[in-house]
Amino acid sequence: MSDRPLTHHGSLVPPHGWLDADRDAGPGAGAGFLLLITLVALALRLIRLDAMSLWVDEVFTWDLVAPRPGADFGTQILAAYQGPLYHAAVWPLVRVADTGFMLRLPAAVAGAVTVPLLGVFASRLWGREAGRLAALLACLSPFLVWYSQEARGYSFVILFATAAGLVLMDAMREGIGGGRALALMLLVGLGLLSNFAFAFLLAAFGLTVLVAAPPRSVREASLWLVALGGGVVLALPWILEAAGIWEVGRVLPGVDTGQALRGETTFSPWALPFTGFSLLYGFTLGPSLGELHGPDRLAVLADQAPLIGVAVLVAAIPLLVSLLQLGRRRWVLLIWIAVPLLAVTVLAMRNVKPFNVRYAATVWPWLMLLLAAGLVRLARWPRRVLAGAFLLGCTVSLVNLEVVPRYAKADVRAASGAIARAGGGASAVLAPTVGPVVRRYLPAAAVRGCWDEAQLADPAAADALVARQLAGLAEAWYVRARAWDLDPHGFLPGALARAGRLDRVFTGAGVSVDRWTRSAGPLEVRP
Repeated sequence: MSDRPLTHHGSLVPPHGWLDADRDAGPGAGAGFLLLITLVALALRLIRLDAMSLWVDEVFTWDLVAPRPGADFGTQILAAYQGPLYHAAVWPLVRVADTGFMLRLPAAVAGAVTVPLLGVFASRLWGREAGRLAALLACLSPFLVWYSQEARGYSFVILFATAAGLVLMDAMREGIGGGRALALMLLVGLGLLSNFAFAFLLAAFGLTVLVAAPPRSVREASLWLVALGGGVVLALPWILEAAGIWEVGRVLPGVDTGQALRGETTFSPWALPFTGFSLLYGFTLGPSLGELHGPDRLAVLADQAPLIGVAVLVAAIPLLVSLLQLGRRRWVLLIWIAVPLLAVTVLAMRNVKPFNVRYAATVWPWLMLLLAAGLVRLARWPRRVLAGAFLLGCTVSLVNLEVVPRYAKADVRAASGAIARAGGGASAVLAPTVGPVVRRYLPAAAVRGCWDEAQLADPAAADALVARQLAGLAEAWYVRARAWDLDPHGFLPGALARAGRLDRVFTGAGVSVDRWTRSAGPLEVRP
């Protein structure tokens, strides 16, 4: 669709139909194709769904829904401040079988359902080829697969963001009716109940309506209010329950933001390009997360610069084409991308919430739509080469997740098993960051997770932590994983060695286990 004049009859109201699909869009992506690609997507997400150890956030999910005497559904679901909807979906499943597979199953299904939905969205805007390509991009997306295999609500957020965006686009193009208003209200409510990060996209939706489809009557204004505000009302009981978790007042100018929540990792300008790359290729292409937090990360980046550069170029060309050729509709998608990214960035810079790519998960569908739209506008051979190269990068990333140890999530389950086999299942375990996971697999252990400890800035701070956490103990186990959260400079192993003896008993994907035995003599807390 070519650009049309922004003004209409002397006003700033866009002309009717300016968001319409391309005139040559043709039929949809095809039910048969979408069914096939959805089955492939589901298989990719279900295969080895329980192969990886549970992670900290997933254990928090399990803690709220785990079968136990006296467990109350309503009370525990509302206590899920990250979003109760996923917990509600998992609740009955873990009562059928209390396994990691059941805990992650709703995420896998939601990720698979997103695939045809994105295909329908793209086909309505840009035709059959764009729809099929968008579905294929979603099927093989390492980012979507990652969160489709995690027992949190992020794949739900992506699913409801895509569905709500589709309904909203139709409403802006064809008019907001009662049915669309109710559908959008329901989807917004479900999105908010999946994770509060959906609120950033909701703000973008509201801005889009004001810019692209301002109400022309009281009835239209009322319907839009129901569509976008009604979802907030649906989620209000949980929102009120979760209020106060974040120090949102810190966003105000002049308010003291306090000590950085996670030290230097709370926010970095490099977080934004990392977010873009991760949304496209996931977390398993190029440097691993551990390498990016290591002291030699610049050397690692330089070593892998050719791969990163090629991957960026492959995606940048079609994205640039889409921005240059899509006309005014590109601004809608750009608003849906920019507002959530800006919100996540501001919250991190003001020390409300550490920056994390997953908080910008609602950006992913629109990035895929722009990528698909740009690819179909290229000539045949450039389109095939770039699409093939991008999908190859996604495939390599997916394979890396399964077979390359440095990309694997920390295998705390295997580490806990090694402690149990060595007879330490009921012993003291020092497990910074991953304490909840160790406790899940070693319920009888006395786990020290160090959640109340500040990030270690020097060896003296590490010595003091060891003295506090291991006071009165002659021996303990030390589980090291994601050391950059508490100990980015690697001071803790040295402090443990100064206080006693470390013997390595297990090394696995992203994790190691040492047996610690205290040296003779008292260990004093250093100031």
